[in-house]
Amino acid sequence: MSEANCITSMTADPKAPDLRRIRVGPARIATIRRQDADSLGLAIGDELTDSLRHTLRQLDTLASLRLRAIRSLSRAAASRRRLSHRLRTHGTPTDIDEVLDQLVQEGLLDDHAAARQLAEEAVRREPLGRRRLEAILYSRGFERADIDVAVEHALADRDPRADVLEAAHRAARSLQHLPYDTAARRLTGRLARRGFDHESIRHAIEVCLQAE
Repeated sequence: MSEANCITSMTADPKAPDLRRIRVGPARIATIRRQDADSLGLAIGDELTDSLRHTLRQLDTLASLRLRAIRSLSRAAASRRRLSHRLRTHGTPTDIDEVLDQLVQEGLLDDHAAARQLAEEAVRREPLGRRRLEAILYSRGFERADIDVAVEHALADRDPRADVLEAAHRAARSLQHLPYDTAARRLTGRLARRGFDHESIRHAIEVCLQAE
């Protein structure tokens, strides 16, 4: 058997120790997960048959997609739908679904937890109303059920009247030079875009613009 047709080394990837670089001579033919290498029973000296080459290529694709997905999640929480969209140019829908199924099973991809995290982060940055929070999560690809639970959790310990007043005070600072009607109209628009209801906005405008 020619050495040129045999696996000559299997080494850990320095940037991702869970991956194994498979080489035949100087050429790296695949980088796959350690558990996949173990499952195949790969060893140095194994013949690289056409069937094994095909299998390694497929596992290489899945390992690459998995690494991209994990790196993306490490930068920011995301829904499965959003993550699938990010990966769309790097693999087939079937391969992407397989990788995301693995991440779900391992607890690394959890739409319920991600939606709650994003909602909590949003209200920590600035006071927001329910409608705005719902719109943010919907734009990130979350399902209705996860959105409802996340929004309820994020707003559970907050005072909606205090939130709208805080948002109104912030926005009103730049409107002091305007006539009351103009300032009220602009403030209404700003607060509406932050998702507050009309009754809360009306009360906030009366309080803030009179105070200003």
